[in-house]
Amino acid sequence: MKQLLSSLGLFSLTQTLFQVGTVMLMAVSVLIGQKLASDPENASFPLSFVIFGTLLGLYPAAQFMKWKGRKPGLLLGTFFGFCGALLVSYGIYSKNFFWYTYGHLFFGLHQSFLQYLRFVAMESVSHSQRSTALSWILVAGIPAALFGPLVGLWGKDLVAEHLYLGCFLILGIVLVLQFLVISFLPKPIQRFEEEVSHGTFNQSPRPFAYHFKNLGLWSSILSSAFGFGLMAMLMSAVPVAMKHHGHEMHASTLVLQWHVLGMYIPSFFSGILVKKIGAPQLILAGVIVLSLQVFSALQGTDFLPFAVSLILLGVGWNFMYVGGTNLLVEQYIPAEKNSIQAFHDIFVYSTATLSVYGAGYLEAKIGWHSLNLVSIPFLIFVSFTVIAYMSKVKRS
Repeated sequence: MKQLLSSLGLFSLTQTLFQVGTVMLMAVSVLIGQKLASDPENASFPLSFVIFGTLLGLYPAAQFMKWKGRKPGLLLGTFFGFCGALLVSYGIYSKNFFWYTYGHLFFGLHQSFLQYLRFVAMESVSHSQRSTALSWILVAGIPAALFGPLVGLWGKDLVAEHLYLGCFLILGIVLVLQFLVISFLPKPIQRFEEEVSHGTFNQSPRPFAYHFKNLGLWSSILSSAFGFGLMAMLMSAVPVAMKHHGHEMHASTLVLQWHVLGMYIPSFFSGILVKKIGAPQLILAGVIVLSLQVFSALQGTDFLPFAVSLILLGVGWNFMYVGGTNLLVEQYIPAEKNSIQAFHDIFVYSTATLSVYGAGYLEAKIGWHSLNLVSIPFLIFVSFTVIAYMSKVKRS
């Protein structure tokens, strides 16, 4: 038991270090982009490169880990992150928007490798302890929510002549620590990809035309994609929006902290809700929460409306993403797993890339309140799709 707790502690620490950087980027990236970009409408362009880099790296990361193993892949991903910190630091130091943006691409590659950490943790314990390992990974989001924005706040004025440069110098140190912790992670004791048959293991994959007409598949994909996309769009826009409305950085830092807590704390019970009420119903609950988020955002530009709307944004994203992911695994047999999951991830990260890039443009053009209203047609579309799927299941 002591060895198990020690191993899970290392995984949890690695995940915390990884997510500290991710949350910090959300807190400061667009603000820096505003200063470096020739047009403020392009302020969120660098942050969209993180999502785009993740999309580009998903398949190569999977193949590299299949070839060399999980731990070498995590170490390589951390190296990419360190290269990103160096390039972004150089971009800030030289006031060069190109290098600043290019460095974000490496953060995306870093993310594409480190997202496999939850699988490595689950591979490194016995089958009966996998849910425990996943819980430890989820818990790691809580300290990251607290420390990620604080790194942005602490680093902002660390190098007086170059605003925000200190953020990425601190991040470089965090990534070195992450590299060292990964080197001590235990090796997997079994393959995570082992499938439980359920009578479908030996079936041949069905033609993609079958899946294209599958309303359950589209319900899961649209829920994950729009939930993630809307969350990423509003989360990346909030530091700029709060600045426009007279709030200091410490205020937007606190709002982002509560938002990330809203993203991760529901994970402790959203899995139970899936079992109790079902994945489609959880998606619809997420739609309701995100509708309340829009209502909250429209109540004004004081601190409280920003804080409440961002907390609801985190909770709504969690419900839609968890519900969509659980619905997804019901739509394929083991032989179709890789192709359907890849299609899902490509759709989700493509949507998120466009959403983050559009955040800066839309916030500059239409403002914070109108930006929130953009969510409404997407939420209605998801609702109709999920309700249609539920009706189809009920009739069959």
